[in-house]
Formats: sequence, structure tokens, C-alpha cells
Amino acid sequence: MRSFIKRLMPERLKETYRRLRGRILRLCFTVFGLLPIKKNRVVCENVWGYGDNPKNIALALRKADPGLEIIFAAGGKKRSKAPKGIKLVTSGSIRAVFYLATARVWVDCNHKPYYVKKRPGQFYMQTWHGSLPLKKIEADATGLSGQYLKEAAYDTGLADVFLSNSEFCNEIYRRAFGYKGRIEVTGSPRLDNLLGGADRKKDRESALRGEETREEDRESALRGEETRKSRIIERLGISGEKKIALYAPTFRGGGADAGPVDAFDPVSVCAALGERFGKEFIMLVRLHPLAVSHGCTVGNTGNVLDVSSYPNIYELMEAADVLITDYSNTMFEFSYTGKPCFLFAPDSERYNNERGMYFEYDKLPFPIARTVGELCDKIKNCDAGQYAARAQAFYKDLGVREDGRASQRAASIIRHEIYGND
Repeated sequence: MRSFIKRLMPERLKETYRRLRGRILRLCFTVFGLLPIKKNRVVCENVWGYGDNPKNIALALRKADPGLEIIFAAGGKKRSKAPKGIKLVTSGSIRAVFYLATARVWVDCNHKPYYVKKRPGQFYMQTWHGSLPLKKIEADATGLSGQYLKEAAYDTGLADVFLSNSEFCNEIYRRAFGYKGRIEVTGSPRLDNLLGGADRKKDRESALRGEETREEDRESALRGEETRKSRIIERLGISGEKKIALYAPTFRGGGADAGPVDAFDPVSVCAALGERFGKEFIMLVRLHPLAVSHGCTVGNTGNVLDVSSYPNIYELMEAADVLITDYSNTMFEFSYTGKPCFLFAPDSERYNNERGMYFEYDKLPFPIARTVGELCDKIKNCDAGQYAARAQAFYKDLGVREDGRASQRAASIIRHEIYGND
């Protein structure tokens, strides 16, 4: 109902509505702040919906401690379903404000707005919504509004701990966020399923190398991954023995710019992938949610399937055998699995000038192409061993820690905060 009303309003009325709503919610925080803080209440929040780092942390908490009351404040138009033990509420609602005002712990991956008032005795874990960034963010970026940076600084001032996956991100939190508090290098909770957990990952790598491991452990590790992948593929409606490539371009901004979708030729790319990897490929195309909101679409034809409405890109990455992107940090996240990633970036010079990057683009550890023909050549001539060695050296230099156990570490931090040494 709220989103329907907002669509009908002229811009000036929208701004008046936002200010009035913010004042009402801030007043609600003041009133609910008179109530006692509930020691076992944890509120996880994501304005984009039930997902990202807060979701995996909520699931880890539910598993580790059934005595916790876990609330998930989710935004977005689509209502998700949460498992038993996690209560879903609408982000930005009065109900969500009540739970935030009376919770012992907050977990978020976005900025808290000004109307959020943190009380003495509350603990705020900021996970952010990116792991290893390519594009410059916060104060490092150009073109961000002063209002955005003020809101970012307000949120940073509320935080008690930031979760990080690397020494490199620690530096960004200190400089770009201006954060001076506690940082824990846990890894990225949202990647835990993609990486399969440390033990399963180790067994998988040993099996692929042909090393001696217990037969039942090795088979169980590989079977667990295949079961999850099969379920995801089934939900996508894909049948047969085809391999899967995922094309996920970055949103450029400015109207309906969904990235170089028109310049991309999925048929030629699938043919090149089949030639290199020996099986027929189907191409999943996932546009950025902002591109979809601007009306961008991709038709389903032949071996091309538009999965832009699929809610969880990390499940798509689990199912995929190959990723093709341009400037998204999914390039790093996907490559942690050891699976190949290719970059198709015909506008890299323009994009770098507009946004700025933390790394020299042409020195990233991935095959990079500016044309479809060049991309097909890069795919056909991809050396898996060389690719893996470059990626490992790159991540080692940045001090990256990603092993599939980030959610457990985050849950342990929260439980220690709640219970201390009890």
C-alpha cells in the first residue's frame, strides 16, 4: 500500500512524506525506547529483502541457539518465507521499529536511517553488502551526494563491529567509511553456501586433485554440493545434462542502462564455452535489480534464460559452471570456488572514469574482453592452471579470508556479546 501511494505522489509530496514518516518513526523509537531491552532478541535487517549476510547470520544463530528470538526486517516488494525460528517483519515499519528499539543486537548490511536511535546496551554488527569491492565506495568514490555520505557517517557511528573478509577491506573501512572501531575478519557470511564450508571445500579440492581421503567423506562432500545444485537447477526449470553459464552485468546508472546486454551474443559465447569445456551450455542472464526496475528485460530464446527475477544471485552462482560479468564484485566471490570467471567490458574506460576502481582493471586475475569475438577467443584459450595460480596470488596479496565458515564466526561474536563468559 505504501509503495502504491508513493508512485502516485509528485516529487515534492514524496519528500514531504519521507520527512513526516521519518519523524513519526523517530518518535516511535523514543516511545519504544522506554521499554526494557530484551537480552535474547536479535534483529537482522536487509532493505533489499530476506537475504545477503544478515540472512546467513540469522540461520547460523537459529542453529546455534534455539533460545534466541530472531527477527528479520526485510524490505523489497516481494514477501519471502523464513524458516521456523525466524520472524519476518517489514523493514521501516512501526513493528520493525519496536523490535529494533528493544533488541539486544542489530545486524545489518546497509545504512541505518537517521530515525534509528541506538540505546545504551545495544550492540550493532555491520556486515556491509559487498565482500571485496572493485568499484570505489563511500568517501573513496566520486559523485556521491553529500546527503548519502552524511547518512553513511551516521550509520558508521552507530556500529560496534564491522565484519571483513580481508586486510584490504579493513583499510577501506578505516579510510572510506571513517570507521575507528572493532573489525573482525570473519569472511563473508553470504558466501558460505557457495563455498560449501571449510571441511567440504577441503574434501572437494582433495578429491579433484586425487589425494587420499576417506572415501565416505569425499563422496559425502561432493554429493552434498551436487544435491544443492540439483535443487537450484530444478527451481530454474532446467533439464538435461547441460552446463550453465551465468551472465550478470553491472547496472551503469542513468535511466535504463542495464550494461552491454545488446553487445553481448549469448549464442556465440555458449558455442565457445562448449568447445572449450566439452558440453552444451545454457546461458542464464541476470540483470541488476535496478536495471529491472527501469524496465530492462531479456527474452527467453533457445539456450538463453532470463533469471533476473530469481531472488538469490548466490544460488545462481552455485548452479553455474562459469560466470561472465564486468565490474561486479561477484567476479571475486565466484572465483573463490575455483570455477572460471570471464569479464566482458566494452566500456571499461568510461566506467572507470565515472566510478573509479580500487584495482587496475587490466591487471585483474581474469580473462578480459572488449568484444564478443575477443571473449570467445579468451574462453577457447583459457588455461585453468594459469587462471587458478593468478587468482590465488591476487587474494593472498590482499589477505583474503573466505572458507565457508563466516556465518558461524559472526554468530559466535553475537552470542559472546549476549552471554559473555556464561
